[in-house]
Amino acid sequence: MRWERIADVNLNRLDESLKFIEDVVRFSLENRLLLTQIRKIRQEFLRVKKALPMAYILSFRRSSADLGRSAKFDVRMRGSTRDIIAANITRAKESSRILEESFKSSNVLMSTRMKKIRFNLYDLEKAITGVFERKFNPRLYAIIDEKYLKTYNVKDMIHVFENNGVTMIQLRIKTLSDRKFYKYAVMIKNALRKEEVKFIINNRLDIALACRAHGVHCGQEDMPLRKIRGMLGDNYLIGVSAHTLEQAQRAQQEGADYVGVGAIYKTRTKSDARVCGLSVLRSICKKVTIPVIGIGGITNKNYRKVLKAGAAGIAVSSYLFDGNVRKNVRALTA
Repeated sequence: MRWERIADVNLNRLDESLKFIEDVVRFSLENRLLLTQIRKIRQEFLRVKKALPMAYILSFRRSSADLGRSAKFDVRMRGSTRDIIAANITRAKESSRILEESFKSSNVLMSTRMKKIRFNLYDLEKAITGVFERKFNPRLYAIIDEKYLKTYNVKDMIHVFENNGVTMIQLRIKTLSDRKFYKYAVMIKNALRKEEVKFIINNRLDIALACRAHGVHCGQEDMPLRKIRGMLGDNYLIGVSAHTLEQAQRAQQEGADYVGVGAIYKTRTKSDARVCGLSVLRSICKKVTIPVIGIGGITNKNYRKVLKAGAAGIAVSSYLFDGNVRKNVRALTA
């Protein structure tokens, strides 16, 4: 077995995969931290290549006779961007491992450097997975209060939401037992069919973990956000209620994925909610970079004002269930 041919093939595979990952991170995910991470890996890999006898390795290349040259060789259909980048991370990890093993008998230093690249790829994979898991569209955030669970069929409700523009769904339960809370949470999670629609549990980390929701939404009196992130891990969305600019900025600094600002208008869902109005919403939207979702008293008659004030989305509850749900949802996306 010629280690040079194996090294040549895997140097190419690793080079191509790293460049592809960098371009996806740069142009699709547009994530500066991930871009820095992948570029460091690529730079280290290029330094490794520079230190290798590449002319000597290339002299063993036999592309014309390679059994893998066939157009049908190793062809697998890819679905989403997530699937494609996952496949390329896998290729990169495999290639780095093969290179690490190949160099063990000829160049221990290069083998050690390839091992370092492999472990850096493990870290990158975790970070990218977290970004995909936490990628969300806050445009129309439906809140299911417990009082509507007896009136509406859960599966029908979720079907209407998913197919008429709802992008996030929150389950909020305050008085029901934990068993019933969990039961309804599982029903909603199982009813969801679209990956891009995110399911959020209000307040309860244990229920969110148990039903494998996409995230939790917390209030100002709940557990500190850093503790919540430590318990949930990097893949969960965390939203925080904010009533002032100071609260919104603190939520951003502590790692919240979004803030829910309100009440924008007087609301029937939470009669005791303090109204902060459009002026507070505007000031928050100007000062924070994470998505801001307006909540409280929002209807088809005023939602445009909330979006015009700078909100990335609107959170709605009582208006949705006042009459025809499908009609009301559509009225908020017109």
